[in-house]
Amino acid sequence: MRATNFDELRERCLALIDLHYRDHRVGPAWLARELYVSRRQLDRAFVGCPSVAEILARRRLRQVVAVSAFRPDVPMSVVARRYGYGTYETFRAQCHRYLQCSPRDARDAHVKALRAATLTTAA
Repeated sequence: MRATNFDELRERCLALIDLHYRDHRVGPAWLARELYVSRRQLDRAFVGCPSVAEILARRRLRQVVAVSAFRPDVPMSVVARRYGYGTYETFRAQCHRYLQCSPRDARDAHVKALRAATLTTAA
């Protein structure tokens, strides 16, 4: 039996996350099944790196905050569900965990950064 190439497994997992992060059913167990490895093997491929769950959470979080900044008229709970969060509470908790701020503050900071970038490129 061929030994697992963890670098290759990690790259394949990251590609799957980018393709499927919008689906709320996608999580570490789903990714392991899709990659035909055990959850333990998948976790071992990420030793010394952020975990699979953290990478997935940060990918979803980045997208929800960006879309919310561009579409402030759409409730953040709707955007969060659209990008893979089963509940708004999960999104809110991950916002506090990874960004150390509320969802609204994260969106407002992104809007501010977009405005600053626009002013810089316009000058």
